[in-house]
Amino acid sequence: MSFNECENLLSSYELSNKPNSNFFEFVYNKISKDTKNRFVDKNKDSIDIIPSNYDSIKVIPLYKDMDSQKLLLDYEVNLAVDIINKGVFKNIYFVYPKNENFKKHIEVKVPYLEEKDTDYLIKIIPYSLNSLKRKQHTCISGCSC
Repeated sequence: MSFNECENLLSSYELSNKPNSNFFEFVYNKISKDTKNRFVDKNKDSIDIIPSNYDSIKVIPLYKDMDSQKLLLDYEVNLAVDIINKGVFKNIYFVYPKNENFKKHIEVKVPYLEEKDTDYLIKIIPYSLNSLKRKQHTCISGCSC
């Protein structure tokens, strides 16, 4: 799926027709469906997953055309370092629409955090829109959404 196809799907997801807002809501709705052994909290710009027996995870959905061969992550790294330094979260996941140039999770190492011997995990994650695509296909085929 190309990034333009992602944009078209997300534009039809909610009434706002703003792909960035719709992507955030889509990710939140998917994550919040599974609350077994965890609490999910939606903030202005992030989703907090607080499991009962693991470290908490801050998920930050970003609607951005990612290319795993040309990563520009200055904003994300700075944001993750700020969050980790505050001490509440040490697992930060940035999620983006999955597309033909971004298909696999990538772990990000930060020299500053490595030097401090900080226990952390920063990942950039492609998030599939297949369920949205299936729903749209089903609606086009004749359901009453």
